[in-house]
Amino acid sequence: MKRIIVISAILLAGILFSINIYTQDSSLDNLFKRLERPVGQKSKTVEPAKPSAVRTEQSPDEEDKSVIHIEKKTTTAITVEKIPGMVYIPPGEFLMGINDGFDYEFPRHQVYLEGYYIDKYEVTNVQYKRFIISTEHKPPPHWKGINYPQGQDYSPVTNISYYEAAEYAEWSGKRLPTEQEWEKAARYTDGRIYPWGDEWNKKYANVKPLIGFGEPKPVGSYIEGMSPFGVYDMSGNVWEWTDGWFQPYPGNVNKNPNYGEIYKVIRGGSYRQSETMSQVPRRDFMEPRTKRIDVGFRCAK
Repeated sequence: MKRIIVISAILLAGILFSINIYTQDSSLDNLFKRLERPVGQKSKTVEPAKPSAVRTEQSPDEEDKSVIHIEKKTTTAITVEKIPGMVYIPPGEFLMGINDGFDYEFPRHQVYLEGYYIDKYEVTNVQYKRFIISTEHKPPPHWKGINYPQGQDYSPVTNISYYEAAEYAEWSGKRLPTEQEWEKAARYTDGRIYPWGDEWNKKYANVKPLIGFGEPKPVGSYIEGMSPFGVYDMSGNVWEWTDGWFQPYPGNVNKNPNYGEIYKVIRGGSYRQSETMSQVPRRDFMEPRTKRIDVGFRCAK
């Protein structure tokens, strides 16, 4: 009888032990779930929506027409004006130039700029046509009268001189960007090689294909190639006039017969250039009266 009582006691103890363990495991599971739930919620990353490319016939055109309508945009730090079709570049320093490029592209150095605005897109054919009609200005030589090539409404206008680009900018209440302004808008503040980073990606820019010369694409076609500030097509598509004379950078003592107030700097490469020439620190220069089929511009303010 005693043996039966002892065995029963042992079995009962085992059952109670198992129940206790199961209860502890369940409690721990519930505790982990309670602990993990807020952690999971807190670390959840919401991806920002990507900006859409210009696809409708209204977008760039309407932005240009509405540039005179200015509204206030308030931030916690400063109050800036929001101008349709333009991007505000805040004040601050950025890295300009490159140490392993052409002799007129170094040294890499820091530049401080006050805040300014720059066009989100290159000036298009349809925008330039409005300027021609309004001012009776002479159209680009490859147009047929006042008509640009069919189907190229929102391709960047090209084949115009520096002076014509400057006249358009003044007519629209803007100006051409300085070389420093152009590079900061394209390069951000971290000295990157392309608007999207340091590694080349052929899907991010319109540059020279393996065969032939290619052609300009509608502005905003390469969403992934947008700079961190939100500026499009600053690598490839078309070269862009700047307001800068071709001069050496501070600290560059190399002699170059082309330095001086002779040539204006163009930036960004084009659909006729390789990806190397479409790196944002790259510089090229042209006589300001020269016109070329792969050179256009954007404005600043």
